[in-house]
Amino acid sequence: MSKTRTSGGGMGGGDMGGGGMGGGGCNAGITGNCGLHIDAPATPNRVTPDVEFFLSTFMQGSQVINGVEVPVWGFNMGGGIDGMGDGGGGGGMGGAMPSPPMRVRQGQIVHTHLNAMAMMAPHTVHHHGIEPDTFNDGVGHYSFDVLGEYTYQWRASQAGTYFYHCHVNTVLHAEMGMYGALIIDPPEGPGRVYQNGPTYDVEAIWAVDDIDMNWHCLPWDAALCGGDAGLNNFNPELFCINGLGEDLTETDAAVVVNASVGQRVLLRYIMAGYVPQKVKFPAALGPIQVVAEDGRPLPAVQTLPAGSEILMTPAERYELIFEPQTAGSFPVEIDFFDYRAASGSLRKIGAIRSRFNIS
Repeated sequence: MSKTRTSGGGMGGGDMGGGGMGGGGCNAGITGNCGLHIDAPATPNRVTPDVEFFLSTFMQGSQVINGVEVPVWGFNMGGGIDGMGDGGGGGGMGGAMPSPPMRVRQGQIVHTHLNAMAMMAPHTVHHHGIEPDTFNDGVGHYSFDVLGEYTYQWRASQAGTYFYHCHVNTVLHAEMGMYGALIIDPPEGPGRVYQNGPTYDVEAIWAVDDIDMNWHCLPWDAALCGGDAGLNNFNPELFCINGLGEDLTETDAAVVVNASVGQRVLLRYIMAGYVPQKVKFPAALGPIQVVAEDGRPLPAVQTLPAGSEILMTPAERYELIFEPQTAGSFPVEIDFFDYRAASGSLRKIGAIRSRFNIS
């Protein structure tokens, strides 16, 4: 296999600038790094990779989502292990949410190089749904929290839709935007969902998220010592797809799906939020083929009737295929619900829409 060096790209991203991590008047919460295991060891049993990604952290980004400037953190991609190449952001300044995607092929050995020097705050890269050894799993505390540089080594063993994220103070860092899509194609490459599996002509990746602005005022180590920083109280007020708010999600090419009648459309849906999401697909898109969930093929393709709704819970990923037979512009609505609602009931707290434009 040829060796590939990957840089740049994103899942959409909104407007972003060099803003700060949150302003005055924010409740700083309880801080302290209790329980961290900070280290940056050599990668054990390191071999020559097929694909390499170079990530560096940033913690002073901002992004305009539906007219609101939101402080964000994340991973820049590019450059070398020192994180200072194109988009490297070694000083911790600037970047977009979600972080740039990773895309590899089944069977490849991957090196994810992390530079975590920004703001002297430790971070990790956890490739969610991948199953490497403990050293390369990126689960902070359990393995180690990187303050410096580390190279994660892993094999892309199963084609599917995954994502990567920081696993230090996970609930806060993921909320701040420290995540990105991770796609594993079958050995033959894009165009087939998994080896010997269904084919597709058009692909879309949606990472659907919810944002509580109060959380975006907190320091990186809020509640790590066990104190109450309010992380049990999540009240989202902004909603986005690929980092774009509702003012853009029905028009921006990074989200809107454009296809022709009869083409097979693969939607890779990443549930990147914390409150339940119900996705309402218009009947005009035809029956929905559910071909994989959480990066694993279903034993048999499940076909849902046209116009079905799917309830998503945090960190779920679905691979859905549509084969629309009618031309038009069809809205897909995603409703968000209060996670504290009584069992069996859903209280809607927000919504966002995108579109399938079929010609």
